Parts: sequence; structure tokens; C-alpha cells
Amino acid sequence: VGEPYPCGFCRRSGVPECAIMIAVPNSAAPTWTTGCIYKHTFRYGSADAGSKTTPCCNIPLKCELCHPILPPEPGRASRKNATISVEAVWRYNLPEHILRVHEEYLMPGRKEIGVALP
Repeated sequence: VGEPYPCGFCRRSGVPECAIMIAVPNSAAPTWTTGCIYKHTFRYGSADAGSKTTPCCNIPLKCELCHPILPPEPGRASRKNATISVEAVWRYNLPEHILRVHEEYLMPGRKEIGVALP
């Protein structure tokens, strides 16, 4: 969680403990870990969809540009097994992540020149 990427739990930036890791199994909801002191559990599917009473949809995501495919856990032979964790990006930070890390891609309304996002 760097300067332009605030933590999805506490909104602080630049706090190493707030870095969030995600594992995305093939047949289950993603799991995440973080050292943020304000972390709390949530149901990934419910948070992804939001609701009238809880409209926030800010969830940790695996950047498909950084990690198009997650490799199996070391020592495992099949992709059906648990995958390794990679650094996640909070959904509300994803546009800034793309602008800073994947400069070759365009972002409608923010950067009009570049390769279309896949």
C-alpha cells in the first residue's frame, strides 16, 4: 500500500503493514491476508455486489495485468490445488494502479492514448 494507494480498511497510505495479499482458488472465493490493525472479515461475494445498506464495493483484487494466471502452490502439480498469494490491489485503487504500473494501457476519461485494456 504505497502513497497513491490507500488501504481499503483504514485509508492510510504508505503503511507497510497494510499491504494485502490475495489467493484466488479455481473453485472458491478469494482469500486475503493483511497486517492492517483495522482489518475486519467480510463476505467476498456480498462485498463485491454491494447493497442498499452497504453500498461500498471496495474489495481486494488480483490485477489480471500483473498476474494473468496464478501458478500452483510450490510442490503441487495441479492448478486445482490452492494457488500462491500475490499482492492485491483494492478495487478503488485499480485505476491509479493501471496508470502507474501499466502505462501502456489507456484509461477512458483519464488517459486517452494507449493500448485498449484486455
